[in-house]
Amino acid sequence: MEEARNYMFALLSVLLAAGTAYSVLWTGQYLADKGPKARALRTSLVILIFTGGISGMHMFGVQAAPGISLTGSSLLISLSLYALTLALMIWLFHRISQMLAEREQLKELAYRDRLTGLFNKNGMDHFWNHCKSGEQLAVLYLDLNRFKSINDKLGHHIGDLLLQAVGGSLQQFSSKGKRHIFRVGGDEFVIIAKRCSYREAEQLALKVLERTTRNYQLERHELFVSASIGITASQGAVDPIRLLKEADSAMYTAKQLGRGRYAVHKQGNVIQPVNWLGRTKAN
Repeated sequence: MEEARNYMFALLSVLLAAGTAYSVLWTGQYLADKGPKARALRTSLVILIFTGGISGMHMFGVQAAPGISLTGSSLLISLSLYALTLALMIWLFHRISQMLAEREQLKELAYRDRLTGLFNKNGMDHFWNHCKSGEQLAVLYLDLNRFKSINDKLGHHIGDLLLQAVGGSLQQFSSKGKRHIFRVGGDEFVIIAKRCSYREAEQLALKVLERTTRNYQLERHELFVSASIGITASQGAVDPIRLLKEADSAMYTAKQLGRGRYAVHKQGNVIQPVNWLGRTKAN
């Protein structure tokens, strides 16, 4: 019975140390870079929490060994050990949080396009791998018109600036958990929208074309650049290869019919070409 009691107080002491260490780190991070008053408050709270943790651990230690009286140097050694335990716990939690942050940063670098900040092909593969089998998806495949000509005549620097500008425009359509935007090629982008019907996908395509088909001021160059979009949607089980192929095919159909248009890939390989004003072209 005595051993169980001592074990319980020892466990409580460890839990208190962990809670104190977490509270100290959270307080330090929450009040970081919030002005002189916040720094003074942070220091005071950290000292208060740290002191409270040592006092609590000492109290549990006394309860675990009621027959031992700590005075003078023995009390000082005991409190020093508690302080050292807390310091080690804080350092351990800090290292763990650093490692988790570094891991997230590496993951972000692996899944993000360096130039535009959008998801890259690795990010798309990750999306497909975690996509539900029967989820309703709409896929919009976007390509910039005349990009190769701009890149060749004005240089890769201007081409990169254009891609950054387009990426910034597309980023506005990103919605966590609903819409994901990827850069999959030089000037090719893919938007995948969850729980999105054909009609909603067409409305989205119109908004995207309105944002991307415009004049771009790139250093001393003012360029009018248009986009073409191909649309498809999942029917039953999600097949990434088929969806991308259909959207890509629809995009090329839109591109052949003129600039600033989108085309919809329907069942039975029927494609409706539509201009960016929303008027369906006669087949």
